[in-house]
Amino acid sequence: MHRFIFIFLCIIIFWSPIPLGSHRIWSAALLELLIASLAVLWLLSPSKESLLNKSLNQNKMIIGLFWLIPLWSALQLVPLPPAVTALLSPHSVSYFPADTWHSLSLDSGATLYKLQKSIAYALFFTLALAIINTPEKLNLIAQVVVISGVLQAAYGVLVVLGGSAFDILHIHNNRPSSTTGTFINRNHLAGYLEMSIAVGVGLLVTHIIQNNNTFAGIRASVRNFIFTLLSGKARLRVFLALMVVALVLSHSRMGNTAFFASLGICGVVGLWIYRKSHKAKSLAILFISLIVIDMIILGSWFGLDQLAARLEGTTVDGDGRIFVFQRSLVLLQDFWLTGSGAGSYYSIFPNYRDNQSYSFYDFAHNDFLQLGIEHGLIGCSFFALIVILCFRRAIQAQVQRRTAILKGMGFAAMMGIMSIMIHSSTDFNLHIPANALLFTLLCAFACIAHSMEHQEHQKPKKRLKERSKQRIST
Repeated sequence: MHRFIFIFLCIIIFWSPIPLGSHRIWSAALLELLIASLAVLWLLSPSKESLLNKSLNQNKMIIGLFWLIPLWSALQLVPLPPAVTALLSPHSVSYFPADTWHSLSLDSGATLYKLQKSIAYALFFTLALAIINTPEKLNLIAQVVVISGVLQAAYGVLVVLGGSAFDILHIHNNRPSSTTGTFINRNHLAGYLEMSIAVGVGLLVTHIIQNNNTFAGIRASVRNFIFTLLSGKARLRVFLALMVVALVLSHSRMGNTAFFASLGICGVVGLWIYRKSHKAKSLAILFISLIVIDMIILGSWFGLDQLAARLEGTTVDGDGRIFVFQRSLVLLQDFWLTGSGAGSYYSIFPNYRDNQSYSFYDFAHNDFLQLGIEHGLIGCSFFALIVILCFRRAIQAQVQRRTAILKGMGFAAMMGIMSIMIHSSTDFNLHIPANALLFTLLCAFACIAHSMEHQEHQKPKKRLKERSKQRIST
C-alpha cells in the first residue's frame, strides 16, 4: 500500500505539466482530484507511521502557513455588514449596492476557484512531507522531477527544430520559434525548467558528496569531478545540458536571467558552506562547468544570440508589462490590507485601465504584485513566511545534515526557490498549476532535507537484525 501511494505521488508530479501545464479548468480540476485521491489513499493506509514522521512534526508552522492561505481566501467569501466592509476595504463598497451585506472578494466565483487550488497545494505539501520519509524516496522523487523536465525539454526542442511533424500532441498551429514544451507560454516552460534543472544540479551535488575519496589537492578534485561525470552519472549531466538548451531556446529573458543568476548566487553560497570540506574544489569545478559549458558553448549553438538581442531590444516604453505594473500599483493602494479577493484581478483590472489602452490583461505579470492585490497584506504575509522559512531550512540542511541526498536536495530547494522568485517578478509562473505544484514540492524538499532523521547509520543495524531473524527462522 505504501509503495503504491509513493508511486501515485510520482505520477501526479510527472502528469501535472503534460495537459498544458494543467492551466485549463478541466486539467486543473483533474489535478485537484488526483491530489484528493492521494490524500484518501494515505488516510486509508493500514499503517499510520507517517503521522509520527519527523518532517511533519518539525514543520507544523510551515504546514499551518500553507493552510492559512486557503483559510484567508475562504474568509474573503464571508458576507460582512456594510460598516465592517467599509472599515476593512473602503474601495470595495462602490462595487455593491448600498447598505447590503457583501464579502471582501469582488469576484466570489473566481475566489472560490482559487480556494480549491490553494487547498490542493496545501494538501500536496502535507502529503509530500508524510510520504517522502526516507532518503531513498527523496532521491527517487528528485529523479522523477528531472525526467519530467527532460521530456518537456526534448519535446520542445524537437518541435522547434523539426517542425509540426514532431508535435504529436498538436499543441501548436504553426511551427514555433521558441520552445514551449506542453505549455502554451514559453515563459512558463522556462519556469518549470528552472526548477527541474535546480533539482538535477542538486543530484550532481549529491553524487560529488557521496564520493568517498578523501584525498586533498587539485588533482584529486579534478579526478573526483571527472569520475562523477564519466560514471553512471554522465546521463544526468546530459539531461541537464538538454534542459539548458531548451531553456535558452525558449528565449525567455527573465527565465534565463533567473536561472543563471540563481546558479551563480547559490553556487557561491554552496562553496561558502563547504569551504572547509575536501569536496569544495570538486563542487567549484562543477559550478564553473555548469556556467561555462551551458551558457557559452551550448548557448552559442542554440540561440543565446537571439536571447541577447531580445534583452538589448527591451525598452521601458515597448514592454506592455510597464503599463500593467503602473495601473496595478493603483489597485494595490486601494486594496492593500485585505485584498480584492483571490482570483479577482481578472475582473477588476479593466476598471483601472486608462482610456488609451485597449489591451486585455488577466494577470499582473508579477506574482508578488498580484498576490498583494488579491490577498492584501494579510495573505501576502503567509506566503512570504513560507518562502523565507523554506529557504532558511534549505540552507540549514546543507550545513547540518550528513547524508549526501539531504545536502543535495537542500541545494536544489535553495536554487529552485530563488530562481522562481526572481522569475515571478515579471511573470505569473505561480498561477500555472504545474509550476505552483513543483514550487510546493521544492518547499517540501527543503523541509524534508532539514528534518529527516539520520538513517545511514541505522540501516546496517536494521539489516543485521533482519538477517539474524531469518537465520533463526530457518
